[in-house]
Amino acid sequence: MKIHLISDHPDLPDIEVSVDELPVVLGRSNGCDLRILDPMLSRQQCELTFHNNAVRVRDLESTNGTIVNSAQVNEAPLYPGDIITIGMANYVVSYYDDERQEDFEESYFSENSI
Repeated sequence: MKIHLISDHPDLPDIEVSVDELPVVLGRSNGCDLRILDPMLSRQQCELTFHNNAVRVRDLESTNGTIVNSAQVNEAPLYPGDIITIGMANYVVSYYDDERQEDFEESYFSENSI
């Protein structure tokens, strides 16, 4: 299964990672597993993990915090349709397997604006 974080910011790419690759650290630093060139991110912003059959995000004491569904969190599960805000971008959480991507993304963006 893959996790797809769909960016609403035109200059910041979507993020895609396989559950098998977790845990991964997101941030500006070259030492991060997933480097994002966003000046509003901390060097190490947050970590994605897979624990008890759920993908979780954990803030790494970032300057601007990690926000899930408009609430600042230290740690939280991520479900399809959740919105995670880090740096300048909002990312919509989606999951899919290698065979087909869920239709969630298209339906979400046609019905909602972030």
